[in-house]
Amino acid sequence: MRRTYDPDRLAASMFQAFVSFWRRRVVGTFLTGVVVLLPLAATFAVMGWVGIQIRNAVGPDTLLGDFLRRVGLQFVTDPFVAIGVGWVLVLIGVWFFGLVVQWTAQARWEAAIDNVMRRIPVIRSVYGPIAQVVSMVARADAGEMHSMQVVYLEFGDAEAAGMLGLLASPRRFRFRQRDCYIVYIPTSPLPMSGGIVFVPVEHCHRVEMSVEELMQIYFSLGVMADHAVPPKYGGRQAGTPGEPAAGTVSRGEAS
Repeated sequence: MRRTYDPDRLAASMFQAFVSFWRRRVVGTFLTGVVVLLPLAATFAVMGWVGIQIRNAVGPDTLLGDFLRRVGLQFVTDPFVAIGVGWVLVLIGVWFFGLVVQWTAQARWEAAIDNVMRRIPVIRSVYGPIAQVVSMVARADAGEMHSMQVVYLEFGDAEAAGMLGLLASPRRFRFRQRDCYIVYIPTSPLPMSGGIVFVPVEHCHRVEMSVEELMQIYFSLGVMADHAVPPKYGGRQAGTPGEPAAGTVSRGEAS
């Protein structure tokens, strides 16, 4: 018996085969490349943004850049090389200054500079907080560093939204007859460019998570949340998508 072919069915089969090939071989392969290259591209994008900010702050067209270029031109003739020479001289000068401070009394130098800067009316308002943060990081003060703990904040009507932040201080502040904590909220992809908010104590809950794990979430735009969030809160593949978290954030723990 002679076989007959349905042109419509044959065309539909060919179209399905083409769609399947397109999805699996073309689109699938492309997405595989995107998944592998995306972290690298995001890293270079962040580094490029930081480089632009540094250039805008200390580049050749800034006051500092012009000063470094003038210093470097005393030794070379090329303007671009002069900026590099200027930076090298500045870094060497800072190193020698640190060496002198170590040989003498470091606390006496810090106290002398601190006393001078804090007597200048406008500058002291900027110098004071910066000096305190630098001192805290450089000396790794256990008390101050311990206060920077990860907390979960609740916002909105009926506590509809929440976010992770850092408790800047265990001290309570009182606004509108409510006790509040001061909390630093990072932003993505640069957590250091976040903001400060005062959160009512009852809406601020401590989370058993390290600062490094919190930074991973913000640096990765949330992609690393499954790895960074501890299993107690449903992270690190503690459950399948759609399942409730294995643990909950305890209320009032930040207090």
